[in-house]
Amino acid sequence: MWKRLGCAVCLIVCVAWSGSAGAIRLVDTGGQLAVPQDPSAVGYLKLSKRHPDAADGPTEFATEYASGPALQRLDQIRHFLASFKELTARSRGRLTENQLNDVGSTSREIQGIGFHNIPLIVEGTLRKQDYELKQARYELATLRRKSNEITEQELERARGAYTEATKHFQAFWDNKRPID
Repeated sequence: MWKRLGCAVCLIVCVAWSGSAGAIRLVDTGGQLAVPQDPSAVGYLKLSKRHPDAADGPTEFATEYASGPALQRLDQIRHFLASFKELTARSRGRLTENQLNDVGSTSREIQGIGFHNIPLIVEGTLRKQDYELKQARYELATLRRKSNEITEQELERARGAYTEATKHFQAFWDNKRPID
């Protein structure tokens, strides 16, 4: 309860400061918090373009570093691990145990338990953070609706996002279990 209350208080303070220059404020696109524009503001990020083929910094920040793309990348990592596991299995009769050990991460225990549980922890963390973020955004939207700062439709969007995050985390919790 204290954690939820603390998140709500922090978000309320951010909204209260929204009138000052460079403050964090809610923007119209999905209720995301905007990065402060004033370089002297707490939380300011200098989001320059990081690669010639990439989007500009703020676009990359908003689109690539979110739970959806992160979960897609995690699936890619799982495929990489499965490929490495297959390559290790094919190499077992051709390489000595010392040669396999020199490569690293080739033991049956690491490839069986570790290759399953480690990505599972990362996925659970991403889903938990998404759940908590949507929860905090919903609680903030509830408070902002009570003070007529947002519309009923904006509150419903926040409720819908929180509901979806809840379903996704619950499905993860119920269906994806660690092994030993």
